[in-house]
Amino acid sequence: MVWRIVALGVVENYTTGWVLHYVYLPDQQLAAGPVGEHAGHGGAETPHTLSPLLHFLRDSTLALPVTIVVLLIAALAVRALWPADTARVRIGYAVAAAVAAGIASVPEVLAHGWLFDEQVAGSLASHLTGVALVTVRYTFALTLIAAVLFGVPWRAPRSTGRIGLPVHGEA
Repeated sequence: MVWRIVALGVVENYTTGWVLHYVYLPDQQLAAGPVGEHAGHGGAETPHTLSPLLHFLRDSTLALPVTIVVLLIAALAVRALWPADTARVRIGYAVAAAVAAGIASVPEVLAHGWLFDEQVAGSLASHLTGVALVTVRYTFALTLIAAVLFGVPWRAPRSTGRIGLPVHGEA
């Protein structure tokens, strides 16, 4: 179970991190700066020289353990309630993972700002909400895709039909 969650966590973490750093934040004009220079998230007093790619990799790598723990907690909670592997349980796992990831993104953003002395241009509440919504959206979509294709992580993979649900006649 753990290795399946780790694999899913790596995919989700770097995908969501990429979206945040290259789609959401530039659209919010929080990560803008000259090429090769990154001024934090808009409000830092002194810009530091860190390429956008290294900034994305640093932040995503630091967030990876949190992502894995969030997916593990969601899996354990859903498994305790519904140990079977049905379509409803797969959707429930995706919802639980998304909600937990959205909640965990708030202290992650605050810790990031504290660690790297970066401040948000504009409203902190708006920034936290935006990051949480992006995190919820991508965590839900990627967890649901993985659950449909491979099943829930606490069940061993079985022979499957086209969409990952058990073949007729299997228990």
